[in-house]
Amino acid sequence: MLKSLWAGSVGASADAEEASCSPAADAWERDLSWLCELDLGDFNWGRTDSHFYAEVTYRAQVIEVSLGFWIKPTDAGWVVAGPSTLW
Repeated sequence: MLKSLWAGSVGASADAEEASCSPAADAWERDLSWLCELDLGDFNWGRTDSHFYAEVTYRAQVIEVSLGFWIKPTDAGWVVAGPSTLW
């Protein structure tokens, strides 16, 4: 999931100037400072109302990756499962 978030945010927006300031493709796991620039955007319910999606923003721009969560009933109540990444 973290690799999808990195590719959809830092990796997708790095131009020649930013690339020198951004973690290299093989260093994103060691330098997680880029996570500070991610935020959650709008939430949308799926068609069956059993799952919802959260948009992800990087530097206040919506990126192509969403997080998916499932709402599951249990004997003790309801739980949220996930997240998964969606492109």
